[in-house]
Amino acid sequence: MKAPALSPCLGVPDTQAAVDFYEKIGFTALPAGDDPNDDLRILLFEGEFALMVYREDQLRSWLPNLKETPVGAFGMFYLAVDDFDSYVERIRPLVTVQKDVLEHHGQKLFYFTDPNGYVIAAAQKQTW
Repeated sequence: MKAPALSPCLGVPDTQAAVDFYEKIGFTALPAGDDPNDDLRILLFEGEFALMVYREDQLRSWLPNLKETPVGAFGMFYLAVDDFDSYVERIRPLVTVQKDVLEHHGQKLFYFTDPNGYVIAAAQKQTW
């Protein structure tokens, strides 16, 4: 598996809770390592690398300049999905909707938050 050029790593209060959420909405989590001081998990979507989740205290320790940055910091992520309508229908009851389905420049989008406040937009997969 090849990691993308940009690999998001989200700081979360409870790594397992984050993994449980993402698995409910179609992600797969790779097993955790054996080091209890490194609670980092890699998440795949449709078999491809999508993001990492890392317990916030460990991430703050790893990069001290993040010490005061709140979980769910400003920004958003886009998740490209093959079958937009069926994916949104499946996850809608599992997420907090921030902006319902809309079309922008010919692309369908659906914005929601994860349990830690990170904003994710499901988007119909496109080729550029």
